[in-house]
Amino acid sequence: MIAKISSTENLGGALGYNFKKVEKGEASILLAAELYQDKEGNYTMAEVFADMQALIPEKCRTKKTVFHCSLNPHPDEKLSDERLTQIAKEYMEALGYGNQPYIVFKHNDIAREHIHIVSLRVDGEGKKINDKFEKRRSKKITDALERIFGLIPSSKVANKAVEETPKVDIGKGNIKEQVSNVVRMVMKHYHFCSLGELNAIFSAYNLTVEEIKTEFRGKKYDGLVYVPTDDKGGKVSTPINASDIGRGVGYTAVQNRMQKSKQAIKPLISIIRYRVLQTMRTSPKTEEELQQRLEEQGLRVFIRKNESGRIYGITFIDDKEGIALNGSRLGKGYAANVFNAYFSNPAHNPFLDETLYGSPSVRLEPSILHPLQQNTEESDNLVDELIEDMADGSFLSTGNDDWREAAWQRKLRKLSKVNIRRRKH
Repeated sequence: MIAKISSTENLGGALGYNFKKVEKGEASILLAAELYQDKEGNYTMAEVFADMQALIPEKCRTKKTVFHCSLNPHPDEKLSDERLTQIAKEYMEALGYGNQPYIVFKHNDIAREHIHIVSLRVDGEGKKINDKFEKRRSKKITDALERIFGLIPSSKVANKAVEETPKVDIGKGNIKEQVSNVVRMVMKHYHFCSLGELNAIFSAYNLTVEEIKTEFRGKKYDGLVYVPTDDKGGKVSTPINASDIGRGVGYTAVQNRMQKSKQAIKPLISIIRYRVLQTMRTSPKTEEELQQRLEEQGLRVFIRKNESGRIYGITFIDDKEGIALNGSRLGKGYAANVFNAYFSNPAHNPFLDETLYGSPSVRLEPSILHPLQQNTEESDNLVDELIEDMADGSFLSTGNDDWREAAWQRKLRKLSKVNIRRRKH
């Protein structure tokens, strides 16, 4: 189960998004804690809004007073309303919102049923509910709820999305839709710090991305185009502008993803480096042999060569963890020119040099090999930050409906606040 948490000052927008779903028959109200209910047992947006608004002090120092969260079980889960309600209660209690007014909506407008919760981040005295390490705590809570209720682990959601996303095949038609599915999955699941690393990921899906620079009326613009390729990386179709695919895949979005990835990759660099080192110490004779042995280590390698056959780029990809690292990011001893020199003369293996790479008998500490099992606060924080960034604002879907829903939420947030009081007068 994956939780997506957001904070906003737009109470009307958060409630309006969910109540519009209710009006269309695409959602239902499962629970309303500490909120007014009419004689028929129904809840209206005006009444819920008025109740929550009245609890926010006029001189409240917290600007983003609204808590909005969605809880997304695995698409294969079929949970009763009673079970979903129980999960919502347990989640809010554990996160520190058990005494807050909140309302729970179940959305059924797409195949994957999920719930949304709207609450307040401040109590009646204007004191802010503790949100320190909120997303980290949320991840631990959802993990615990998965165990308690016997739910399918959220890790399988990510793996399923990666495994079920096919290569782009121009022969099947709907090229833009195929490209969109691949790009959105990669943007949600993977961390990368350069376009080269992103293209290394795309290589498994017969796709590449290119940066374009244009000038219009004296102003310079940066953009991206996505180009379908064949299995050898050759372009086989007309480039598709990122703007034609939709929001969240353009130049700014990719740049933001790179910035977030810089922190997220830190806990895994030593692990990837260790696997590569141990593989190279088996002295693979060819690039194909290297690829095969790395796959046994759970890694995929993407090698870039110039026209003369010289290796000028090498990227290691862990599809399970969703991370791509250029060799140079592992350290100077793992740069592309080192691998080029090695494959030019495999008889001389620099990775066996203990003065450069350490003793062949050395082993990483268990805390490095298995970061999720660490007990220290520092290591927990590193892993939690990685998980937080991977789950931040994005549920990994197996279709197209989830990103449309997210886009609709963003649109609503940008609208002006709903003026409920004006309606009542």
